[in-house]
Amino acid sequence: MRCHFVHAADIHLGYEQYNLAKRANDFARAYLAMVQYAVEHEVDFVLVAGDLFHRANADAWTLKQATAGLSMLRDAGIPVVTIEGNHDVQHYRKNLSWLEYLCDQELLILLNVQVESNGLKRLVPFDPGERRGSYVDLAGVRIYGIKYYGAMLPRVLVDVGPDLLPGPEGYTVLMLHTGLEGQVPHMHGGLSHGQIQPLHPPVDYLALGHVHKRLYNEYDWVFNPGSLETNSFEEIEWPHGFFDVTVNTAIEPKHVVQEIATPGLRPFRRISVSAEGCVSLEEFVGRAQDRIASARGVPEEAVLELHLGGVAEFRRQDVPLEQLKGALEVRFSPLTVRVKSALIPPGIVNASRDRSMSRAELERSVVEQLVFQHAEYRDRAAAWAKLIVEVKNMAVERDLPASIADHIGSTLSRLVAPDKDETVTQEPSPDGDPSPALEEP
Repeated sequence: MRCHFVHAADIHLGYEQYNLAKRANDFARAYLAMVQYAVEHEVDFVLVAGDLFHRANADAWTLKQATAGLSMLRDAGIPVVTIEGNHDVQHYRKNLSWLEYLCDQELLILLNVQVESNGLKRLVPFDPGERRGSYVDLAGVRIYGIKYYGAMLPRVLVDVGPDLLPGPEGYTVLMLHTGLEGQVPHMHGGLSHGQIQPLHPPVDYLALGHVHKRLYNEYDWVFNPGSLETNSFEEIEWPHGFFDVTVNTAIEPKHVVQEIATPGLRPFRRISVSAEGCVSLEEFVGRAQDRIASARGVPEEAVLELHLGGVAEFRRQDVPLEQLKGALEVRFSPLTVRVKSALIPPGIVNASRDRSMSRAELERSVVEQLVFQHAEYRDRAAAWAKLIVEVKNMAVERDLPASIADHIGSTLSRLVAPDKDETVTQEPSPDGDPSPALEEP
């Protein structure tokens, strides 16, 4: 059996990054470039492993962008199979999600586990009439899909494990919206090696999304293409694009995966200024101005960040941020300038000034020092700081509130009563979704 497909994820249509309409257009262009590639290369189907939209309550213009691409693929006879990511999930289940709507319009196939009246989760074939189901067979490939469940995903995988069977023609794909442990340092969550290993076999290709950092050929069967566009300055060193996958079950390995870069990405540039060694505000501002004047390689219409870091021997609030921002705008004509001040006062971080600290290490160290100031938490300051940073990161990544609560509960049970084995968990509601969550403001 031979087939050819595209694996994309984390498209984030409608993301008006930095409140700029041009950035929303950039995300749409990246999406349409992927669509055009699939059409030109006559693939058998396209996989979208979650987060087609940036917000579950996407506006009409964003829906129009999504429909335009999906219509191009439908007209070319290319099915699109997708799952709901954490940005797609409609928190209030009385509402129809946009992905469910697009599935009902036969523009895509939306997959997820089905929950029976007794609460049992099952993997069932996709019903073209009802437009609901957990797996579909296309071009000889059996494709399973499970939406974003956050911290509850391992339990879901155990529940549906007996239903996860090989495809009839020898090739099986499973789509999940999750990461792997260690995929991004200091990032909370993700499936462990022990949690994914029981999936292989029957799964030949585990198609992941959610984490925007590319995961290529992990264990020879686990793949995440990363996001199509740059979603933050933390991603500027990561490749962005999708995978072109060719399958031939007559040979080993059964698949060949090609990395395809998103064409024409808007450039992101960072200019960093350290306060180390500056004894006055005037000296630091002079250093920043010199750094701006000597900077090179910043194209017009780039997204530009001025990053201020190090230990400040002066009042951080006195730094003339708008003045420095204006100097960058005049010199480079960027699309936008972001000023990121990570200046810290003396005595907060107990680290050698000879060692450069990453942003994550600095954040963790500052939080730990703040926790240490409270006597009742001092003996386990490092553990409390770890929890605080993890919860912050989960909120930034728009994890479901039920998943955040589940993580806090299980961690607190170890922090407050470390000798007990019980963990505080939150079960899914009867319809299979986490407890209703507040909509993003």
